Amino acid sequence: MNKLIQFSTLVILITITSKSFSHHSFAAEFSYDLFGEREGDVVEVHFVNPHARIFFSVKNTDGKEEIWSAQTFPPQNLLRRGWNRDTIKVGDRVKIEGNLGLDESRRVWIVSMTLEDGTVIQPNGGARN
Repeated sequence: MNKLIQFSTLVILITITSKSFSHHSFAAEFSYDLFGEREGDVVEVHFVNPHARIFFSVKNTDGKEEIWSAQTFPPQNLLRRGWNRDTIKVGDRVKIEGNLGLDESRRVWIVSMTLEDGTVIQPNGGARN
């Protein structure tokens, strides 16, 4: 009976742990090869798990506005690097450089972000993914 309880406990722990660590692949959403830069005005900020996101308005080559989604690490990682909820605000002008989304999805994984005052923010120390 004691072995059955130990085995059951182990199975439950493995099941819970595997679900909490499951995560999508970077390569499923972003390109390792396509690297680019987009500039625009912030329209929305989500400083929440699983990834902080910044939505910003970019003018395309035709002069029409497109909404882009910039994604980065979870808030707890960003807090350790000096970010907080007020680092990026709606209305801020930003230039974001990073790995572009697959299939022209208007997404970018932030490698560096330059604010209007020239401040450069690198959520991962500037390392490309």
